[in-house]
Amino acid sequence: MGIKLIEKYALRRLQKKATAVERHVKLPHPESIRKVAVLWQPEQKEAFQFLRDHFSHALVIFRNICVYSHNPAVEAGNNTITPKDCNWLGFPKKGFAEDFLNTEFDLLLNIALEQNLVIDYLTALSKARFKVGWSPKENNFYDLNINIKGKQDALFLASQQIFYIRQFNNITLI
Repeated sequence: MGIKLIEKYALRRLQKKATAVERHVKLPHPESIRKVAVLWQPEQKEAFQFLRDHFSHALVIFRNICVYSHNPAVEAGNNTITPKDCNWLGFPKKGFAEDFLNTEFDLLLNIALEQNLVIDYLTALSKARFKVGWSPKENNFYDLNINIKGKQDALFLASQQIFYIRQFNNITLI
């Protein structure tokens, strides 16, 4: 019972923090993307590599954070968040993710299949201009939520993210 109460409190605090984030939502044109952020979990290494390869051809700043939710023995680093890096609410500790959150990325791609508080926190508080991911929750922090209920696969999600960004930019208005 105590854990559920802490989770509810943490989610309420996150919602409040998320409403205070100032950002300008803008669908990026594929050729104008200069800064990309990717949130992923260790199980999505193949999908992460797909995105890294996709953006490596252009002069794109590519940042990422891998969120380990169950393995506290993993060595912490600049690109990883482990349970040890979180406070009692489950949020990343002060200073740890601030640089990531304060960067105005053109695009934030979340390829994590297992939603958790750390991923929600990083997504919600990011100042990225356009956020794409998947969440079964109706209220989520994405500008574009891709439904992958029928095919829970990170590589499929990553390819769909790229596909939809291209498709939205091909729409011509009459």
